[in-house]
Amino acid sequence: MSSVSTSALSQATVAANILIIARDSGSANVASLGLNGYGIPFTTLLVPQTGAELPSLETELGGNFGGIVVASGISYDYGDSGWASGLTTDQWNQLYAYQLEYGVRMVQYDVYPGSDYGTSVIGDGCCDSGVEQDISFTDVTDFPTAGLRTGAGVSTEGLWHYSASILNTSNTKEIASFAANSVVTTDSTAAVINNFDGREQMVFFISLDPSWSSTSAYLQHAWITWMTRGLHAGWRRVNINTQVDDMMLTTQVYEPSGSTFRITPDDLDAIRDWIPTINAKMNAGSSYWPEVGFNGNGNIDTSSNIDDGWGICSGGGVYPAGITSPPAEWKKPLGTGTNRWPSTPTAYDWTTDCTDRDPLLLWWKENLNSFGVLSHTFTHEAQDNATYSDIYKEISFNQAWLKQVGLDQGDHFTANGIIPPAITGIHNGDALQAWWDNGITNCVGDNTRSALLNSENAMWPYWTVTSTDGFDGMQVNPRWATRIYYDCCTPACTLDEWINTSTGSGTFDYLLETEKDDTMRHFFGLYHDPYMFHQANLRNADTEPITVNGVTAQYSIFQAWVEVQVQEFVRLVEWPLVTINHADMSAGFKARYTRDACGYALSYTTENHKITGVTVSATDNTCGEPIPVTFPVAPTSTKGFATEQLGSDPLTVWVQLSGSPVSFTLSTPIAL
Repeated sequence: MSSVSTSALSQATVAANILIIARDSGSANVASLGLNGYGIPFTTLLVPQTGAELPSLETELGGNFGGIVVASGISYDYGDSGWASGLTTDQWNQLYAYQLEYGVRMVQYDVYPGSDYGTSVIGDGCCDSGVEQDISFTDVTDFPTAGLRTGAGVSTEGLWHYSASILNTSNTKEIASFAANSVVTTDSTAAVINNFDGREQMVFFISLDPSWSSTSAYLQHAWITWMTRGLHAGWRRVNINTQVDDMMLTTQVYEPSGSTFRITPDDLDAIRDWIPTINAKMNAGSSYWPEVGFNGNGNIDTSSNIDDGWGICSGGGVYPAGITSPPAEWKKPLGTGTNRWPSTPTAYDWTTDCTDRDPLLLWWKENLNSFGVLSHTFTHEAQDNATYSDIYKEISFNQAWLKQVGLDQGDHFTANGIIPPAITGIHNGDALQAWWDNGITNCVGDNTRSALLNSENAMWPYWTVTSTDGFDGMQVNPRWATRIYYDCCTPACTLDEWINTSTGSGTFDYLLETEKDDTMRHFFGLYHDPYMFHQANLRNADTEPITVNGVTAQYSIFQAWVEVQVQEFVRLVEWPLVTINHADMSAGFKARYTRDACGYALSYTTENHKITGVTVSATDNTCGEPIPVTFPVAPTSTKGFATEQLGSDPLTVWVQLSGSPVSFTLSTPIAL
């Protein structure tokens, strides 16, 4: 507990930059993941066992930090002296005095209960492998814009923690508890807010690591919104973008061996009718629809095999032959390769008399606006070793087909991006040039391949470069793979493939639980990456019913996945889930990359111990993209900037900087 006595300033300006104090870069990265998800600026101080100097906490302009995060108490084992902080007592007192002077809040996590946190420890810590003890929020009134639900327990598996009891409720308040278990037989305190004579801190008695733990990713929203008082640069949005590849194609399924499947109108009727049902289960402000990647050649192929369609369809579709599959990260030498397409046709020339023979296409024409639409190329030819000529046709033919059949008129159509077939071609400069020459500027990648990810910031896209990809400037957006495999229609199939080809085990329910854990980590990490599915995953009309969330229905394995994610998300938070099309998703990644390069910042002014206004700035006070600023209370004027507020979310104002800082006055001052 602080013994520092410092008076709060009657007026001040504070930079809303967060100071992260950690033992090493790995710990600092863990502490910063949530801030990076929001886009909240932060500064890192690494404190080795030998100690380090604190940064300048204030200047003549005011306070330099709007919040302080201390990871694991900067605690080290000093041998005979025992465990102690790498910060000295004087340094801690400097931080405490700064808090009091500017009304800045501190967050600590992964610490041992004690009088410094208004608590005492219960027991020796928990939990060994195989022992569970849920954690849940018990009081969220001090951080209402976090939108977290109370009483919603989440797992602490892999997160060592200590149960605590509160010593003095006049200065210490429980905000989260551990459930009783075999180690601690009663509910116990997991996290508190202290107010020690005006110095406020939030403390978690549990280790946190959002890089692998969905629980950590969830819990961090409490301390981020409390520390910032819900007023910060950056914003919070969770996107549920489910991309369904291979539409119009026929898939050879994993099992039964030798079987194939192509989606039917009956399957799609059920998916279409289910979309309003799943939307109704989501929180206020939500909007969901699947997005579909089309391969037009599948339509031509099917039509040519209906009655006398071979003649009407000019001898069928296109069937590239002799395609090779080099290693995934192989770079194709420019100008090499062999054309696998036939010499004719040289341009798309099929008629609607051909295309409209396919009942599946007729269904899509009638139901277009229930889904998103984009190109998955014409035939799905692998592109790693393909020629410019082949890929130019793959792109241009599919564009012509989409236009001819009217799918390009959909409300959610994407024109400038594609889903590459099997995520190939990204190291093939000839293929990328063919994309670019047809107006394709972006695609999705595969998050299981590190070469396709931005190594500097997971919130940025990867940009291709000549040295490794043969082409500069193609935007590759991250995309999550799932355990719903591309060549499966049933729970048994995708479970068996997971077990046989990966580290899977157990039942289909366990597979969905594993998917839920990963997806909640992605959702609460504020990643905007879409999720990969395939047309075979939508099969439901002739399959056995599936029991999901206690309900047995004629679900596809795709629907089962979505149902599980939605129920868990709604159980934990009040936030909306929002689908955007591929074009907007890609634009969002590019905008984040662009504005991060602007060096934007937020500062706030205080008067009589209340925040009265904020100012947004950047390097040279210009930026090519607007800066999102989240307000827990409305400003007196949004100054004509775009705003967004969905459901119970706080207001976001998108501030365009054009040479000068932009200031806002709060309609209701925020107490410090």
